[in-house]
Amino acid sequence: MNTVITRSAVFLAIAMVLSMVLALLPGTAYAAVSDREVEVGHVVSRQVLQLKGGDEFELPSEEGLTVVLFWSTWSPRSVPALELWGRFSTTYADKPLGIVTVNAEKDELTSSDRTAIDRYLVENSVTLPVHIDEGLELFNTYSVKAIPTVFFLDNKGEVLYRYASFPTSAPLDLEEELEVRLGLRQRQTEEEAASRGKLDYQPKNNALLYYNMGVQLFKKGFHDKAMKRFVIALQKDPDYKDPLRSLEGVYFSSGATSEGQDRLEKFLVENGLETLVEQIGIGEPIVLQAPKKIDAAERMRLLLEKKKEDARTTQ
Repeated sequence: MNTVITRSAVFLAIAMVLSMVLALLPGTAYAAVSDREVEVGHVVSRQVLQLKGGDEFELPSEEGLTVVLFWSTWSPRSVPALELWGRFSTTYADKPLGIVTVNAEKDELTSSDRTAIDRYLVENSVTLPVHIDEGLELFNTYSVKAIPTVFFLDNKGEVLYRYASFPTSAPLDLEEELEVRLGLRQRQTEEEAASRGKLDYQPKNNALLYYNMGVQLFKKGFHDKAMKRFVIALQKDPDYKDPLRSLEGVYFSSGATSEGQDRLEKFLVENGLETLVEQIGIGEPIVLQAPKKIDAAERMRLLLEKKKEDARTTQ
C-alpha cells in the first residue's frame, strides 16, 4: 500500500512541475488564468465575439493585425482611447487591421447598466465594433489590470503588444507601434525615443486623473465641477499645461478678448494660481466638446456616478 501511495505522489508532483513549466514558456496558451499578466509572446485562445447589433467578430482575425481595446463608461480615459482608435480605424482602413472594443463594465449588468452603455456609445459617437463582456470573462482571460488597456494580436493569437491606461503620450506611443506593426515605418532607435520622451510631459501627483475627470464633467454639462477639477490638476502640477489650455478654451470660447483674459486671470488668482497668469495665451487653447442637453433623470444618474467616482478616488 505504501508503494502505491508513493508512486501516486511522485506522478502528481511530476504533473504539477510540468504544468508550471508549460505555463512559463512563451507562446503557451495559459491566458485563461486571471492572476497572472498576459504578456507579449503569450497566446490567447481563438473565439468568436458577439457584437452589439448582432454581428460577430473573430478574435483574432484570420489575417493581419487585431487590436483589442478594453474600456468602460466609468473610466475617464476610455473616451480619448475610443476616439483615438476610431480615428485609427478610418486612417488605416485600407490596411490589414481589425479593431474590436470590449466593454468591461462590471460582473453583473442590470438593464439600467445596459441602457447607460448604449447612451454612452451614442453620446461619444462610438462607431467601432463593441462586445459587451458578460461576467468580465475576457477581462479576466486577458488579465486586464487597468482600463483602458490595448492588446495587439497576430493571426495566431500571439500577443505582440500590450499598452495599459492612457497617459498623455498614448496617442504618439500607440500610433508609432501600430505603424511599425503595419510596416508603415521603422521602429525608433533608443536615441530617437529618448529625444521624443523629453518633449512628452508626464503629469505628476495624479494631475492627469483630475484633468480627465474635468473633461468628462464638462462634456456632461457640469461646467463648475469641471473647472474645479482643472484647478485641482493645476494645483497638483502647475507645470501641466493641458488644464490651463482647457480653461482658456472655456474663457475664450467666443474669441481671445480682453474681457475673457481678465476673467481668467481673476479665476486663477482666486484659486491660488497667480503664478500661471503670465502663461495665459502661450499655446493653443483646448476647445472642449460642447455639452449635450440632458433631462432631470439623466442629470441625477450622472450625479450618482460622480459620487461613486469621487469615492473611488479617495480610497
